[in-house]
Amino acid sequence: MDLLERLVDVEVPPVPAARDFTAGVRRKLHPRLLALHLVEFAFGATAWAVKHMLVALFAAVLYTVSGRWPRPRLERD
Repeated sequence: MDLLERLVDVEVPPVPAARDFTAGVRRKLHPRLLALHLVEFAFGATAWAVKHMLVALFAAVLYTVSGRWPRPRLERD
């Protein structure tokens, strides 16, 4: 029996009302998206900012100890 012939007899559920569908999306999807954004911010943007802050603090400590500002990477070669 062909697949299309079998699909003729399958009952299709009715389309949910627009209000019910939108409410379901808001209830299920929005909290997950918010959690994903918070996780991405915590592990991505915050880690990047801390890394660059530590580089700047290390350069300031090095300047305080040696009296010379660290040379940029391009000038070291």
